[in-house]
Amino acid sequence: MRPWYFALALAAAATWGWAWPAPTGASAQTAPETQEEEQDWQGLPPGKGREEVFYACAPCHSLRLVTQQGLSRSRWEYTLDWMVAKQAMPEIAPEDRKLIVDYLAEFYGEDRKAMGGPRKRRRRIP
Repeated sequence: MRPWYFALALAAAATWGWAWPAPTGASAQTAPETQEEEQDWQGLPPGKGREEVFYACAPCHSLRLVTQQGLSRSRWEYTLDWMVAKQAMPEIAPEDRKLIVDYLAEFYGEDRKAMGGPRKRRRRIP
C-alpha cells in the first residue's frame, strides 16, 4: 500500500468518526474467556500487546484499518510516528509503543499471520 493511500484512509476514518467504543465492565479488566467477550477485541488475536493495540487504535478509527495493512516493522514504526506528528495522536509511552509494534509486526506484518498468510497481489490493468 502506498503511504498516501494509508494517509487518506486514516483521514477518512478520522473525518467520518469511524471508531469502535471501548469495552466496558469486567471484559475491559480481564482477559476474554467467552466468545461474547472475545467480540470486544474486534477480532484481534490473543497475544502480548493486544490490549495496548486496541486502546491505542480503536478510539480514532476502526481496527479493520489496522488489520488489513500487512506492514513491515519499520512501516508500523513510521505509521505511528506519522499519526503522532500529523493526526494529533497522543504520544505513546516507549514501553507501550514497543508492545504495540511487536504485536502489529507479529500478527499484521508482511506475512499477515493473523489473516492466514500473505495477501495476494492484484494484477494491475495497464
